[in-house]
Amino acid sequence: MFLQKLNLVNFKNYTESELVFSDKINCFVGNNGAGKTNVLDAIHYLSFCKSYFNPVDAQSILHDADFFAIHGRYNNAESTDNLYSCIQKRNSKKVFKENKKDYDRLADHIGKIPLVMISPYDRDLINDGSEARRKYIDSVISQFDRVYLGDLINYNKALLQRNTLLKRFAEQHYFD
Repeated sequence: MFLQKLNLVNFKNYTESELVFSDKINCFVGNNGAGKTNVLDAIHYLSFCKSYFNPVDAQSILHDADFFAIHGRYNNAESTDNLYSCIQKRNSKKVFKENKKDYDRLADHIGKIPLVMISPYDRDLINDGSEARRKYIDSVISQFDRVYLGDLINYNKALLQRNTLLKRFAEQHYFD
């Protein structure tokens, strides 16, 4: 599978841009602040439904714009033409589409476009604790194993509920 074309609208420093890629090697060259990393982040959005660099989607919207849109046309062995889209409006829910059809859940998209991001921040996998390594491994496995992804989502939800309950018990100084 390879990315043939990427369209960006109001995404970070791009008002409107179309990039066409080779199925071989692609190289981004430009001055600092030109948007090379933003292109990589847009590709990451199309794979994981979120930014690699910023957990707040609205901050990826170009200043003074109301939305951003990322469209990627992919070629793979099964179908020569798949269009994936991410649209984020200010104060609205993020929308992901495959061939113009909305996903019911963002988790349904994970694994459709396998991607492993390599960046200078990868040193954190070594220097930080096991939590960073676990999150990295979870993200890689989740792309290829839907059952694992579902179990991981349920586990994180249960963990959040447990921590909320423990916090409440600690604040009230008793169990009810």
